[in-house]
Amino acid sequence: MSMPRASLLFPALTLALLLAATDGSAQSPSRDVKLAGMGIRKCTEWQQWKDARNTESRAMVLEWAQGFIAGHNIYARSGSTTTSPVVASVAVLIPLLDAYCQKNPEQRIFSGVVEITQSLGGAKVNITPKATPPRAPQPEQKGRLDS
Repeated sequence: MSMPRASLLFPALTLALLLAATDGSAQSPSRDVKLAGMGIRKCTEWQQWKDARNTESRAMVLEWAQGFIAGHNIYARSGSTTTSPVVASVAVLIPLLDAYCQKNPEQRIFSGVVEITQSLGGAKVNITPKATPPRAPQPEQKGRLDS
C-alpha cells in the first residue's frame, strides 16, 4: 500500500524548515545575557532587608534566584559540556547568599547567585561584561548640506 504524496510532503517540509531555522544558530549560539529583576539589586540592600526583617523583599529575591537557577539548568543543558542540574531550596540559598553579600556588599545579588550556582556544581558562567567594539570611522557623506 503506498502513502499519498501529500502525507510524505509534510514531514519533508517540516524537516527542511527545522534545519533551516537551526542552521546558523546551531554553529554559533549567542550567549549574551540581559538582566532585570531583583538580581540587579546590590548586596547592601539584601543585608538591609535582613536587618529590617523585610521578609517580602528577601522572598522576592529568593524567587528570582530560583528562577535564575532554573534558567541556568536549561542553559547548561544546551551547551556541549554536561553538568548536573542545580537544585537549591530557600533553606540552602539564604545562608549562602547572606555569606556572599556580607563579604561582597557592593556586588549585585546576581553575582552571588551565579557563584552559589557554580559552587553547587553548576556550569561555569562568565559574567564579565563584554567591551563594546570600537566603531569604524564613517566616511564623509558627499552632498550633505552642513548648516
